[in-house]
Amino acid sequence: MLLETDCIYEFETEFEDFNENILLKPYGYQKLCAQLGDMHLSKIDMNVDTTMENNLAWALTTLSIEIVKPVEENITLSGKTWYSGRKGPLFRREYLFTDKKGDVLFKAFSFSVLLDMVKRTIYRKRELPFIMTEPIEDYTIEANANRKLDLDFIKVDERKAYNSYIDSLGHVNNCRYGEFAYDTFSEIEVDNLYKLNRMDIYFRSELIKDDTFSIYKVIDGNTMYIRGVNDTKEDTSFDIVFTFKY
Repeated sequence: MLLETDCIYEFETEFEDFNENILLKPYGYQKLCAQLGDMHLSKIDMNVDTTMENNLAWALTTLSIEIVKPVEENITLSGKTWYSGRKGPLFRREYLFTDKKGDVLFKAFSFSVLLDMVKRTIYRKRELPFIMTEPIEDYTIEANANRKLDLDFIKVDERKAYNSYIDSLGHVNNCRYGEFAYDTFSEIEVDNLYKLNRMDIYFRSELIKDDTFSIYKVIDGNTMYIRGVNDTKEDTSFDIVFTFKY
């Protein structure tokens, strides 16, 4: 029987995802995780074609990435991912990326929920309308599903959700949040990107077309906190925590 961990995929990094210092931008790591997840779910018949038969779609609630070695310049990566467990409506998935020599470059985990595309609510029934593989309880990094941030944020930007931000689920694609956060980096913070050790992204509430939103930021020691607030709905859309090694 083929295990999820037996499936290995190769990726080529994209030139546009590197900054002027030839370091992969934070959302570049997000994109690689998303590509790996999409490829693997298609292989095991768990992608949108299967879930949409029941008007359901996978939606991320948390993505945490731990960088062991920064990705520099265009290289070929190998990646694998596996379902590692479920707690209530949250499904955990692991991600592992290595270079040609087999050295780990970065690892990650995500929590996802099944979103009812008709009601726009989370599917909470224990029984699923399709078959899931058995979880492989081999965890890549420590996880926190819903970290609360009670900080004195400072507003740094105002934005709007344009057509180009919207994906097939009808909301702003999750990788865009990493772009919004990176846009707040100062020149010094961009130069220090090679020190990025971990990022934790918490998706609180979806942004949809034409929503206006504000970006807030605060730095505490070696940690940078970014918050996106949906001004249209007056709620928090996302929080991102960047932890640096100093």
